[in-house]
Amino acid sequence: MNKMCLIVAAFLLALAMGPAGAYPLQASDGNATVVLFGSIRMPYELNDSEEVLKVDTGLMNASNATYQMRDQYDAVYDPAMYKPLNEGRQLIYFVVPKDSLFKLITATPEGGRPININWWATPKAGNEFLLIRYYGITDWLINPDEQGIVVQVRGQNNGTQDVVFSPENFVLLDQWGWPYSATAGFDTEVIATGNASQDRVLVGFSGISLQSRPVALVYGYYTESPIVIDFDSNYLQLTNEQVYGTAGAQNVSAAQPAGQAVQPIALAAAATNESTVAGAAANNTTAQNATVASNINSSVSSTKARLAAARERLKQQTKNDTSADTPAGNATPGTAETAITSLNTEDIM
Repeated sequence: MNKMCLIVAAFLLALAMGPAGAYPLQASDGNATVVLFGSIRMPYELNDSEEVLKVDTGLMNASNATYQMRDQYDAVYDPAMYKPLNEGRQLIYFVVPKDSLFKLITATPEGGRPININWWATPKAGNEFLLIRYYGITDWLINPDEQGIVVQVRGQNNGTQDVVFSPENFVLLDQWGWPYSATAGFDTEVIATGNASQDRVLVGFSGISLQSRPVALVYGYYTESPIVIDFDSNYLQLTNEQVYGTAGAQNVSAAQPAGQAVQPIALAAAATNESTVAGAAANNTTAQNATVASNINSSVSSTKARLAAARERLKQQTKNDTSADTPAGNATPGTAETAITSLNTEDIM
């Protein structure tokens, strides 16, 4: 059994035992409890520079709550739409700048005090050649026959030679370890030593069984050094230092795993003028929210067409892309005519 088989076998064993490190984020004001189960992003039809962030939340011991999101620049965003799922469970829709990173969500239960919960850090994993950062799901289609999922990633050269970064090297694993190969993706790129891919890129998977629950993203699945990002255990919470800075972190308490309630925590220091303006612009009036909700529904309806078009693009791209034969995950000498930019340190959060 080669090294790759051993790694995959160990990963499947871990799946069978359950995700030991995974838990929803939650916090309490001593009475009401707010739980964050996860989030998914999707394109926003009204504006190409914005996207929709859907946050799956739970609320216990309170009839209602208001919510606000805070990004890495301290800009504040109010919900554009709520969608109840079941008693106490709902989706909250935020319209945010494209590719935003978030650090905090504040929930204020009806008749209660504000409850702040630190957001999730960006999962990452790598080998001696490449580091992959995973920014989450940007589209998820479920129809009567199959699922289609689009994820956003970025690659960084982790070695001493140029490395090929290609969508054909990505595989999505379900809870039984079944591999789904990418069916849509970005243009293959050569990343120079010490640099990252030019932008975050999208990788699409279609034809996923309705019985499958995606649990991991793997780059170089068929190589001896696969890079595995576990959607459960690799999602860690941002620390207080990352959210509030070193000075502010001394006076706050982060959200805890299930069963451990915490007291409400103070927000970070006042934002800069630029952040204040950005936060004010993010707040929508009631009339604006009605328009936003309509456009969100339109965005959901057009997801199927987007995934179908992306699948056809990758088919054509694969025919024309001779670099697809390069072994996945291996550092490959080469020259890139286009400019390769270094990874922004703010993307690490």
